Amino acid sequence: MAYLIKIFLIALLFYLIIVVVRGLVSPKPEPGGTQESELVSDALTGVYFDKRKAITISTGGQTLYFISTENRDAWLRRNSQ
Repeated sequence: MAYLIKIFLIALLFYLIIVVVRGLVSPKPEPGGTQESELVSDALTGVYFDKRKAITISTGGQTLYFISTENRDAWLRRNSQ
């Protein structure tokens, strides 16, 4: 009987270790919920990225998305001439 208890406790320990390791390795949800992200294209480079992280400007009735302020500024310099 003591042998079965030892086997049960060892199995339980392995299970708990697996649960902890999975919790450490699994990706964490974004703050504010688990909304599906929408991809947008950077107006300067064409690279797609998460819309929630975009820097935007409105011009000519449309919204342009940029991955960084540097890209936005470069686009503005290029298109202000």
